[in-house]
Amino acid sequence: MSKPHKILFLASVFAITGCAVPSTSELFSTTPEKNYSNVYLRGVFNWWEATDAFKFKVVDEYTLSVDVELIADGQPYDFKVADNTWSPAFNCGLATQSAAMSINVDVELYCYSDSLNLQFTPSETATYRFELDVSNNQYPELKVTAIN
Repeated sequence: MSKPHKILFLASVFAITGCAVPSTSELFSTTPEKNYSNVYLRGVFNWWEATDAFKFKVVDEYTLSVDVELIADGQPYDFKVADNTWSPAFNCGLATQSAAMSINVDVELYCYSDSLNLQFTPSETATYRFELDVSNNQYPELKVTAIN
């Protein structure tokens, strides 16, 4: 096949197939948005159960929170943020082992089946607010504050 015929052949193939070049949206898929409205604070303080008292409540479009009374006995509380079935996409903890959470410090969560437990050691017996910021939908942040 001569060069002009090859060009004509290729042009007709693209015309018939509607230009078989993939679009940008086909090349780069996006991860679907997660809905965090059914997640719980699950840890040693509630036997790792998903109970209504530990369900995060919607505060606004990007914020959920739950208040928990914790006793300051010098021992860390292990916990995670997870849905009621421990779905991998909602099994949120740490990506790697690190230091315990501190008051008023945002910690980025890793929401996959292999996430590690978070830890918090309260300095005083009080009610603590666990606030979940989901503005970064794939990597939400958790902050602990004392509320009384």
